[in-house]
Amino acid sequence: MRLFRRKKKGSEPQETTIEVYGGAIVTKLERGYEMTWRSPNLTSIRLTSPPVIEEGIQVTHEGENMRIDSPQFKLKIVTGEGQVKAFISKI
Repeated sequence: MRLFRRKKKGSEPQETTIEVYGGAIVTKLERGYEMTWRSPNLTSIRLTSPPVIEEGIQVTHEGENMRIDSPQFKLKIVTGEGQVKAFISKI
């Protein structure tokens, strides 16, 4: 049994696409951002940078927080190299 292993080099970014209905909230934290939505349970994810929002998506800014008011949108989450990024677009 090996106790110490080498880190895998060149890990490929992973991509996940989710359809969200009913809007979401993006909150600024000390280290990054947290995005929360309901699908049917309350779901949240931590991001390293603010989400990239496509034109046509209704957004309301409340101080450092963002509310996505569009009734439905597509959320693409890309993870890799210690980064978690979100891209929001129309369905």
